[in-house]
Amino acid sequence: MKRIITFIILAGVFVPAFAQKSSEVTPVVKAFYATEAWNKAFMGYWGVNPGVEPGLPEDQEEREVLGTIRDMLQSGTDADMQAAVSALSALIQQQRRDNLNTSPMMLQIAGTLEMRVADLTKDETQRKLHLTRAEAYLKQAVDPNVGFPNFLRAHKNLANLLFRGEKPQEARVHFVKAVELGDRDAVTFGLLGAIYMDEGKLIASESSLKNSLMINPNILEFKQLLGNVLLQQERYAEANAIFSELLQKRPNEVNFWMAQANCYIAMEDIDEAARILEIIRFMGGANVDSLMLLGDVYINKDMIEEATELYLAAVTAETNQAKLPGFIRSAETLNNFAAYDQGMQVVDAINKQFAGQLSTEDEIDILSLQAEINISLGKGKEAAENLEELIKRDPFNPRALLSLARYYTDADVDTSLSEIEQDLIESRNQEQAIIYYERAQELDDEMSRVRAYIGEAQLRVQRDELDQAADRLEDAQQIRYQDNVQAYLDQIRQALKNQNR
Repeated sequence: MKRIITFIILAGVFVPAFAQKSSEVTPVVKAFYATEAWNKAFMGYWGVNPGVEPGLPEDQEEREVLGTIRDMLQSGTDADMQAAVSALSALIQQQRRDNLNTSPMMLQIAGTLEMRVADLTKDETQRKLHLTRAEAYLKQAVDPNVGFPNFLRAHKNLANLLFRGEKPQEARVHFVKAVELGDRDAVTFGLLGAIYMDEGKLIASESSLKNSLMINPNILEFKQLLGNVLLQQERYAEANAIFSELLQKRPNEVNFWMAQANCYIAMEDIDEAARILEIIRFMGGANVDSLMLLGDVYINKDMIEEATELYLAAVTAETNQAKLPGFIRSAETLNNFAAYDQGMQVVDAINKQFAGQLSTEDEIDILSLQAEINISLGKGKEAAENLEELIKRDPFNPRALLSLARYYTDADVDTSLSEIEQDLIESRNQEQAIIYYERAQELDDEMSRVRAYIGEAQLRVQRDELDQAADRLEDAQQIRYQDNVQAYLDQIRQALKNQNR
């Protein structure tokens, strides 16, 4: 990859829209449950499919109740739906009292109607009661001992119930069973694809979703999930084509535009990504995520002022604690691009927007970043005072330890002093830096330890202590090997050989 994309990934910027797992799968699928396609697939039919249906009940009382609820359901009203559920519930309770088994067909119908009534019920307690009964009825309908284990429709509706109840692994078992029994419904394949995606089984997910769309290409929620699966597989051109199709159907859907922008970033077409993200702004659909992503795009185009403007807009858009790490990261990114004043602007905006809401950990992170920026701006003394205070609050803060080590390594010495005094102060500063590097080398965080070893090695080179510098670099390489560090180490070893000749 080119430098631009490499930086984006390393900075933690590139997280494709809808390429995450459960956090994105569930909302997409739940949206599908509100569509007519779901309603048709869910209600099914009242006929019998030999081989995968247990047949109509033989019990006369069950037949009479079945005829009654059919008449009730003809009206399609909520009241008659409720009445049908009540009639079935009364029958099942009476059969239990009489120690009689309810036929699998009646259990399946009861479970299905309980699910439907649950959707109509506003009271949460009652809704959960209907769903609990629905699950019990449907499980009994396919129970090998008292039910009909090859009851396709019951497996299918039970799978939907479990999936909506956030039990996807249990749901998968019944969706797979429905497919084994011959179900070729687009809904079954689509929801099975959603579960596989949530489990990280991307090949199975892709296959299931493609089967769904082959049967019914008009279920956009499943097409969206297919785009997500392709994104997770880094098949960006194919994902881009999917989201292009979706945008033809829903041109005002911001999430589709966001997904496309991420595709273009991954394909290194930064200009097209910027164009799409600007379209989102023009549509009035810009949110924190799109503003941050556009800022990242601009900063990688060296458009620092434009990126800063977008980061500031994102920070002030909403006070959401979940977004705070991204805001801090944007200030760090500006600092990494040597845009120190702009980075401090973002830090100041964060402090203002989240005043009184920052955790101790967040405060420490922000103070550490402030200190780093201040050091870069030549305000080392103020930064050092802040960092010393930070160390008192958090003695093992890696950023504070490394920033202090850097400060003492590069600290300016008053040139009005005598040369002897200057050398003495510089030596003291370097010794202090080594103390902080050594403390950082004891941390659990591997990357902080590596940086501490490398930082000390560089300082040892300044002091012409090449043996110790080589030792520190070897320590760093044992933790995490890096080609550039090895090249530096080889140079030092060669210098030592030259000295010993």
